[in-house]
Amino acid sequence: MFILNKKTTKHELKENYHFPNGFVKGVMDIEQELVALDAEMHYELADYLREEKGSREYDMWGFNLWLENDSPDDILEFDSLINIHNNQLHGFPRGGMSILDPDIEQKASGVIEKWIEL
Repeated sequence: MFILNKKTTKHELKENYHFPNGFVKGVMDIEQELVALDAEMHYELADYLREEKGSREYDMWGFNLWLENDSPDDILEFDSLINIHNNQLHGFPRGGMSILDPDIEQKASGVIEKWIEL
């Protein structure tokens, strides 16, 4: 597990880390604009951000990167169990695994793209 501390590209991630099938799980903190990568489960990354940076559950969203794909729409997906609870915290009683609020999804994408050039 690690928290990005400089801007990187998907190609650098593929070259510098071993992600099976080019797949990596991530969690981002929308408030502090942090991105953590590389764990078996999204909740491990959320715990890591909470412990290392004081991130709040309300601000963290899970995502996946498919680094073998070419189109940004095919690289980044917000598909995580932690998003179910966060959607409920943000007023969506039947939370889904993606981000249901389009404004939050846009801001989350912006934070990820601040750190990773897709």
